[in-house]
Amino acid sequence: MKKYGVLGTGDVARVIASKLVELGNEVMMGSRSAANEKATAWARENGERASNGTFADAAAFGEVVFNCVKGVHALEALGLAGADNLRGKILVDQSNPYVYRDGHISLDPAYSGDTCLGEEVQRFLPETKVVKTLNFIGSVMMTNPGELAEAPTAFYCGNDAGAKEAVKGILNAFGWTDTFDMGDISMSRYTEMLGAFWVPLFGQLGTMHWGFRLVTDLK
Repeated sequence: MKKYGVLGTGDVARVIASKLVELGNEVMMGSRSAANEKATAWARENGERASNGTFADAAAFGEVVFNCVKGVHALEALGLAGADNLRGKILVDQSNPYVYRDGHISLDPAYSGDTCLGEEVQRFLPETKVVKTLNFIGSVMMTNPGELAEAPTAFYCGNDAGAKEAVKGILNAFGWTDTFDMGDISMSRYTEMLGAFWVPLFGQLGTMHWGFRLVTDLK
């Protein structure tokens, strides 16, 4: 059993936090306010191993912390979580810096071109081991990849090899049997762009029950 902090109260945060509790871990969901209604309700619904507090509370509580806030608010939320509370820990960054306009999705200009959100999170928290993953797929599939007819691929990236191996283990526990190490945290540029596929695919399929699978000629 481990202790996890989950930053955020939206669909992604609730899916991840609930799965971590289901796997037998203690989880604290963090938000701006310790009295956040969504976080309080989640903790009440998920039993004695679930709790809630502020961003700083959750960051201090977790041995591993998930960043599940909207990408455009990520650095602000991580600032509230506190660099001291995250120092030396693994931060699983699931955020994407998206802007929605006229039925389309694009990257916030501040996180495109020569940088990306994953890189900026690592720069913001230089003593934290940032691993980017699960930002390329809808929340309904993040902990249920086995529901699909074929195994989708879980892409991940980060600068610390040990942290990536630990996150791969979490992905396996979530049901991901096919994982792919993209390299260092700069590879977040590509998974952040890949995540934008959810808008057109949802528009065509009317469902988020799909995933990407890497197929190569390697044996």
